[in-house]
Amino acid sequence: MSKSLSRIVISAMVPLSLALAAQTPTSPQANTEGYTPPTIQVTARIVVLDVVVTDKKGNLVQRDDLTPQDFTIFEDGQEQRIRSFDSPAKHRMPPGDKPIVNSAADLKLIGDAPVTLLVLDELNSRFEDMSFSRQMMVKYLQSQPPVLKQPTVLMIASNTTFQQAHDYTQDRDALIEVVKKHMPEYPWRMENSHGSGPGAVERMVQNLAALQQIAQATGGTPGRKNLIWVGNGFPSADLVGLPADTVATIETAVRHCTDRLLAARITMYTINPTANAVANVEADTPDDIDYDGGQAGPDPFGDGSVSFSKFAPATGGIAYSGRNDLNNVIGEGIDKGQQYYTISYSPTNKSDDSLKFRNIKIVMKDPTLRATTRQGYYPATDADMNPTVDKEMPAAQIKANLQLDLSAALTTTISYNGLSVTAKKTGKDQYSIHVEENGVGWSEPGANGEQHAEATVVAGWYDAKGKLIGHTGREQTFSRTGAVSGATFALPVTIPPQAIRLRFVVRDALNGHMGTADINKF
Repeated sequence: MSKSLSRIVISAMVPLSLALAAQTPTSPQANTEGYTPPTIQVTARIVVLDVVVTDKKGNLVQRDDLTPQDFTIFEDGQEQRIRSFDSPAKHRMPPGDKPIVNSAADLKLIGDAPVTLLVLDELNSRFEDMSFSRQMMVKYLQSQPPVLKQPTVLMIASNTTFQQAHDYTQDRDALIEVVKKHMPEYPWRMENSHGSGPGAVERMVQNLAALQQIAQATGGTPGRKNLIWVGNGFPSADLVGLPADTVATIETAVRHCTDRLLAARITMYTINPTANAVANVEADTPDDIDYDGGQAGPDPFGDGSVSFSKFAPATGGIAYSGRNDLNNVIGEGIDKGQQYYTISYSPTNKSDDSLKFRNIKIVMKDPTLRATTRQGYYPATDADMNPTVDKEMPAAQIKANLQLDLSAALTTTISYNGLSVTAKKTGKDQYSIHVEENGVGWSEPGANGEQHAEATVVAGWYDAKGKLIGHTGREQTFSRTGAVSGATFALPVTIPPQAIRLRFVVRDALNGHMGTADINKF
């Protein structure tokens, strides 16, 4: 990931990112002068849980017949009333033996069915571990049918970039071909910094940025996303003894990143490919684990240390290590992501203390069964989801946050679907960008029923090597009355002859949702 892209986490790690700013190339900028954050109306909080049911050995229970009466949910020791309940049958792919999804644009065809995100982490893995990871990923894919059961996207985190290697697809052989042909970079950033110092901190920033980018990019997909991260992730950090402001910065960054992942319904399965790594310890009997719903568990990041593997249980997944059958481990994570119940509740605790971790426990009526879901959550604020509406944030920082969100979307091939965006040429150097209704944030209707949508609209163009060679953008407002659906913006774009691809990025000013549209023919 480039340094400019790594600074996307400025919204969460402001002091750290500003410390790196002197080393950072200029990011693509939009015209954000005079930007005034809109007001967001807060509604009742609903907590949505994706729940995997296993036996006491951790084996997946392939049943669709459990009912709400089989689950008891506790938040901080207080029993909660279930408001909605969906069985695994509600998350199935549409029937058929032909591929439905060939790109991110096709995800709207699968309803609430889950998707899989495969990530090869080459930023934090030894060269020999990278080779082993690729071999095992190919071996897993070769064990699957030619048409994959879940739409799958492949991403790669390297020293210099976080990119999409293959768009969402159900074509097994296409993914195998990409993995086999991929030539990884030597992990010089990890070798130079190891587990401490500014280099290790920057790798932490890069991984947090990648996770937040995944959350932003997948916001328009309604179902569960299974993120299979193969690699070591960032170095563990012991916070004991560090200055209080440094500890607060790191903890805030991790909390904001966790908020984004949970809001996007992302469940992480982290897989450490290093041989002789410390293995997971699985509880074999109910006596080995606390099933007392009245016992509130700890904040997963509140024990004085931060490690990448903690994102897995925090989001409802599993951190695997000490296994040499990575192909089976990848399969376990994906299988559990296909068979899950979705349960929601409205917390009885109405406090908005965003620093207080809310612990979640689920007790099963059948004591031989276990329910696995996220460990809990921090009460997310509107500013957590969209930092530009933070009323206490300086204007310069608001502008920087906005620019860095846009920079991240312009310097990657990853498709963003938080907004459904289409673009077409309407005249010489003129383009029309339409955003469909779903995902757009509208102001409250005025006296005449008029509503307004505000967005930053940016265009970037690229040469034959995929390098961003120019960009333009501006803040825009779209007004409507009556039954107009969606918002349409206009943007003048003058493209040089060497450009072969054009990308439009739209970021909603009210809710922070983002969408992209790519044009390869001008």
